[in-house]
Amino acid sequence: MTMTSSNDPAWALAEHVSGCGLADLPAITRTATCEDILDTFGCLLGGSGAPGIAELCRIVGGWGGSPQSQVMLWQRRLPAPHAAMMNASMAHALDFDDTLDHGGSIHPGASVLAASLAVADMVSGVSGRDLLLAVALGLDVSCRVALASTLDRGWHRTAAMGVFGAAASAAKLLGLNIDQMVNALGIAFSQAAGNRQCIVDGALTKRLQAGQAASTGVLAALLAREGFTGARHIFLGQFGFFRLYQPDGYDAAKLTDGLGREFRGDELSFKPYACARPQHAILDAAISVRDRLSLGTVVGLSEVTEVSVRCPATIVDEQFLGATHKRRPTQIVEAQFALPYLVAAALVHGRVGITEVADIDNVRVLDVAARTAGVPGEGHESGVTVSLRDGRKVSATVGQPLGSPDNRLSADQLAMKFADCARNAVRPVSDDTVRAAIQMIRHLEDVPNIGELLRHFI
Repeated sequence: MTMTSSNDPAWALAEHVSGCGLADLPAITRTATCEDILDTFGCLLGGSGAPGIAELCRIVGGWGGSPQSQVMLWQRRLPAPHAAMMNASMAHALDFDDTLDHGGSIHPGASVLAASLAVADMVSGVSGRDLLLAVALGLDVSCRVALASTLDRGWHRTAAMGVFGAAASAAKLLGLNIDQMVNALGIAFSQAAGNRQCIVDGALTKRLQAGQAASTGVLAALLAREGFTGARHIFLGQFGFFRLYQPDGYDAAKLTDGLGREFRGDELSFKPYACARPQHAILDAAISVRDRLSLGTVVGLSEVTEVSVRCPATIVDEQFLGATHKRRPTQIVEAQFALPYLVAAALVHGRVGITEVADIDNVRVLDVAARTAGVPGEGHESGVTVSLRDGRKVSATVGQPLGSPDNRLSADQLAMKFADCARNAVRPVSDDTVRAAIQMIRHLEDVPNIGELLRHFI
């Protein structure tokens, strides 16, 4: 089969990824990609000691195998697919990684970067320019698949759709041609999976699913390089991705709209808070109210009689009615998706970072969470109101959430987030190492060998 004999968009994506060079990336895309790598790498460090990671490392590390690629901060090297699994699971563990807000909140960076780093380490001699290009293309593919999947069916998009971007970035670094690239995508399709029931149940498999996508991406690219074949009509075939996974909601044109001119990774958001992205605008409002009241300093928390969260009725039903674990989560995965608890944390601490989300037994937070109620907003109206014993009420409404392309985190804020993640790593990372890594990633095009970055995190 030749490329022209198939109308499946997989071939256009393969031609795009295979043929694109660094000079084809707009300046804004290079900058956005470096920011995504910085953000995702930071999340990887912060998640290196998260629940479930040590257990995963014992199992995967116990399998042994060729020491091809580094597992960050765990002082071991594993076969590239296994290292990719570990690193992506760490990067997604805190739910602090990038999101495509208008693409079903897919987190593409974890699987794309982990797959890229594993292959780069395996083949050696990969420059910062090579890594930047591969990640930009992988993000583009993952985001396009998510945007084309227009109906939410409960897939964990980070895994089930991110697997295509992971395969694309790994294949790019291996130098696959168009035909091999299509096979890599087809092989990845055979293992595209991941559900959101793990979120509902607060299970650690959520972070593992990102790891599976990264591992599959590496395996798919390596198999394709050896001549192994996958499905060719990947997206529009009789049993292709859209008809099988998205039968009632897809727009295949979004896979190729603006392909080569517009890079969808430019549209990603970076999280200021270590929790589910849909909660962030309300957390912005909660922190705004806290600042206006000088809550915790001028006004004591004991003066708060009620916290009202205005949001859509569906969110009120899900988050506030009868769901006791939303006010009193029993473990961190629950806390990451528990709006009453997160609003209370924002009001108590003025930030919702790694430590604040994980501090699920904090009495002050739990006390405020118990006084937090959901109120259905009219239309799309959302916001937070704090009522005090003296009768005062202070409100803030929701705007564009901090970290979105229209309300970006500053360079200093991204650096502070990276440093915060490094402070929460499984073992200490020095301030000098943090500063060096930030500078290296921001100037990735000047890095002759990506090994110069990785050696700091053995």
